[in-house]
Amino acid sequence: MSDKFKFAFRVAVSLTLAYMIPMALGWTQPSTAATTVMLIASTGSRRESLAKGTLRVLGTIAGGIIGLILVGFFAQDRLLYMFAVSLVIVVVFYIRSAYLNDPTLFMLTGVMILMMYNGGDPEGAFLYGLDRTFMTVFGVVVYTLVGVFLFPPKVEQNLRQLGDNLASAQRALFEAMSQPPEEIPEAQQQELDSDKPEEQAPHESNLGERGEAEEEEETPPSLAELSKALFAAQQAFETRYQALNSECSEISAYKKEWDGTVALFSQITELLLFAAKDHSRSGGHPVDYLRNFNELRSEVIELFDRLPDAWEKQDAHAPKILDDVEYNGEKLKQEGHLYRGEALSSGYLFNQLRERLTKLESCISSIDSLTGNVGFDLPPLKAKPNFNWWDAENAKSAVKVFVTYWVAGAFWIQFNPPGGYNFVIFSTLFVSILSFLPFHPVMLFILFTLGFVFSVPAYVFLLPQLTLGAELAVFIFTYTFVGFYVLKGPITIFFLLGMFTLGIDNNMVYHFGITLTIVTLFYMTVLSVVISYYLPFSSRPEHLLLVFRERFFRHATGVIRLLQVDKLSLWQKLQLVWRITTMVVALKKMQVWGSKFKTDPYPSVTAEQLASYIDQCDLFHHHLMTFIKARKKLDDNPLLVEAKQGNRDTVVPALSQALWQLDSSGVEALNSEHLKQDYQALEAKLDQYFSHLELEKYSNSDIAGFYIFLNLKKNIFESLLQCKQVSDEVAWGELQMKRF
Repeated sequence: MSDKFKFAFRVAVSLTLAYMIPMALGWTQPSTAATTVMLIASTGSRRESLAKGTLRVLGTIAGGIIGLILVGFFAQDRLLYMFAVSLVIVVVFYIRSAYLNDPTLFMLTGVMILMMYNGGDPEGAFLYGLDRTFMTVFGVVVYTLVGVFLFPPKVEQNLRQLGDNLASAQRALFEAMSQPPEEIPEAQQQELDSDKPEEQAPHESNLGERGEAEEEEETPPSLAELSKALFAAQQAFETRYQALNSECSEISAYKKEWDGTVALFSQITELLLFAAKDHSRSGGHPVDYLRNFNELRSEVIELFDRLPDAWEKQDAHAPKILDDVEYNGEKLKQEGHLYRGEALSSGYLFNQLRERLTKLESCISSIDSLTGNVGFDLPPLKAKPNFNWWDAENAKSAVKVFVTYWVAGAFWIQFNPPGGYNFVIFSTLFVSILSFLPFHPVMLFILFTLGFVFSVPAYVFLLPQLTLGAELAVFIFTYTFVGFYVLKGPITIFFLLGMFTLGIDNNMVYHFGITLTIVTLFYMTVLSVVISYYLPFSSRPEHLLLVFRERFFRHATGVIRLLQVDKLSLWQKLQLVWRITTMVVALKKMQVWGSKFKTDPYPSVTAEQLASYIDQCDLFHHHLMTFIKARKKLDDNPLLVEAKQGNRDTVVPALSQALWQLDSSGVEALNSEHLKQDYQALEAKLDQYFSHLELEKYSNSDIAGFYIFLNLKKNIFESLLQCKQVSDEVAWGELQMKRF
């Protein structure tokens, strides 16, 4: 059984129980519990826990209390009540959009606030609100218990698999970049020999990316491809762990060891990326200046190979003590500063890599250990923020909610449409859930119509023939299972709405006019969502792609400029955090919308071009984030402090700004060859500065830091250059054309 089957089965069981248990006990409003299950399953994560269910119950109760308070204060004045509710739900749904964990917590709070108003009738509003709160809580409890006990996912095994994938990607990159020259395939060696800084072709980078069509299939992957695979594996492992560590008891029991494992994996990834380059600036190779290099390389590869077996060990043990790397001192004395500097940096990285790999093996073996904990200090794991307050689309979504609530409310007051106040509730709720999601609004009409086509024959021919509760349960289960197995995400709601048009209850009144009234209500709701797709803010993919592209490079340029400031003020530190966060979020949205973008209306734009552009932006983002992580240590390096005072980098900021301001007149003047010449001139100035220093006055770590800094800057420059080259191939002007 696949994960998709298990998820659809769990939801179908939950929704069936949410209907059948209240009906069996004679409770009113069973559809409220079923709607709650549908909303949680459509918008929440696929893993359930008792802690998450408890928070949802608390959110439901809090929303019910707030809603009843508003009804108590303003029930006699409809407009004043609607004004108070509109302000409260704008805040609640904005927090829901900004919350980076399970969004259903705040969604249920907003739903309860909207549902407390009994269609404008103050009489019986309190009991009506209590019934709805109780049934919503019941739906949360049913969904949580089914999710916890039916097909519970094996979290530790999933994380172990992701950890093994990450270790495999790290090993592949290390093996490729440390390969002795005599073992490099001839075709790859020719590429490396021609890939010198002063002879680089316009479409090549020092990371080994190749654009030639004649490249043979058996050619081993380049360092750029291996780096991308490592970035993806690291991100998948960290994302999965962050999503589970706050709620999973399996992880919580050994949270210290898990945190240390994730942190050590991250440090090893950073070390590998620090040193990832296709060619040496001095022409040397570690095999020449590190003693017993082949043995050292084999030892590191063996440490990588031992990581999968460490998961199976049940005893904690101290990390193995390793001897320091030895240099070929006589050879280093005869060489220039570039050669000596690269030798020291290679030795430093080898030492750090071996040390962290031995600690990682010890830390992994301590997970689920019965013999004790690790006997050394583990690196801290940086906590991820729970909210993103600075996202422009979150603020736009809040404005959409406010406008939709008042437009739907005015329509209700003026025309009293089918469903009455429920039209206001569902319009506001679905606009908040579906705001800025990558779907075409026509899809909502299709899905709801499809659900209606399924439900009408059932209403006419099937439901009147059902006499047993088990028969009705099978029908509800089948309908729900099909919806969640075939579809995914919030759009599943509109297929399941077909079932809610049936008005299933203990006392069924078969009247086709009632069904058409409910159908009309939901068609009007779908129309509200479609209108919000264009107004007051456009959600067209071509428009958002341009917005996210501009936002990403605008903030990336700001980050690069702030990183060149020697000492940041408090305001600059806050600005740096804001720009980094906004840059990362803009890239994620560009990836999502780019994958859903239909290029058919734009003959000069292809999906391959957009995918290549977004991939290059992702690579640049990873290199920039790696540089940011290393910056704290590099800022204390006396070599770098002195070097940066007289050698300011103006090439990288100018190139990043050109990608942000694609329409400016000065962009065309930026030529790849001229940019490379300017950057090589800057490197030459740094080399000249370094050649006049007495290296004996500085520690090996300081010298290594200097060359790590140069390599990281070169990676950022080359990835930016690739972004510009790929961007020049995309006809951005076509995306700016106005069309409905």
